[in-house]
Amino acid sequence: MTGGISPSSVCLFIPGHLKAFKLNLFNRIGATIEKAGGCIVRADFAALDRLSDDIIPVVGCTPDIKPLIEGWRARGRKWIYWDRGYYFRVFATDLPTGDNGGMYRWHVGSFQMQSVRDVPADRWERKPAPIWPWQRTGRHIVVAEPSETYERFHGIEGWTRRTVKRLNELTDRPLLIRNKEMQRSGRKLHEDLKGAHCLVTHGSNAAVEAVIMGCPVFVHQDSAASLVGRCDLGRIEEPIYPDRQPWLNSLAYSQFDERELVSGDLWKML
Repeated sequence: MTGGISPSSVCLFIPGHLKAFKLNLFNRIGATIEKAGGCIVRADFAALDRLSDDIIPVVGCTPDIKPLIEGWRARGRKWIYWDRGYYFRVFATDLPTGDNGGMYRWHVGSFQMQSVRDVPADRWERKPAPIWPWQRTGRHIVVAEPSETYERFHGIEGWTRRTVKRLNELTDRPLLIRNKEMQRSGRKLHEDLKGAHCLVTHGSNAAVEAVIMGCPVFVHQDSAASLVGRCDLGRIEEPIYPDRQPWLNSLAYSQFDERELVSGDLWKML
């Protein structure tokens, strides 16, 4: 595997709303970046926008930053996005919870993994999640609702209403809406997936977890699960069941624990 980014060429944006544990982590990441010759911008969108194009901004899921990302994409500027990891997360639904703050995903130029890279299985094999066999029969469809923050960030307000309407036009299968209140109450994802035909969501990590737990998915192309699922609801009766191992290997090379983030080891793998 080749590639990598020099931390001297990046600028970490630290928003003002981070919880204490995450702020502590990103302060430590920022110290590593500054030591290497990179920089930090704290809660100042204007300063972030003024950075020269040879500096790579590193940003997270902050709705006010979306217009900047759209501008960077339009002019071909390189940027890096971080968010909670795909598995071994701080807060997990069914898959094991990560140790010491869990995992964080980092991607260059995208919100989630957009290709299956040619990487070895070593990172996955060091700490694998349980892989459930594909569930090839089922009746109902689980619709995983995005959070309000996610909807605002991606400009998809009303996604659940529109998706339910579309599904009702396409199929007579019963729909189970997995809303945020159900998630906050501790309802496990596998309970909703039991006997399911598929899961439908925009880019919720529920899709990644569903694929690992053997449930086929229909998602937006921005989702990492699009690589092992479908994006066209018009084919809702035709889910796919691909080999997941290359995808899992690539997921493992797209997320990092706190030690790797603070030490700077992640830069070699981006």
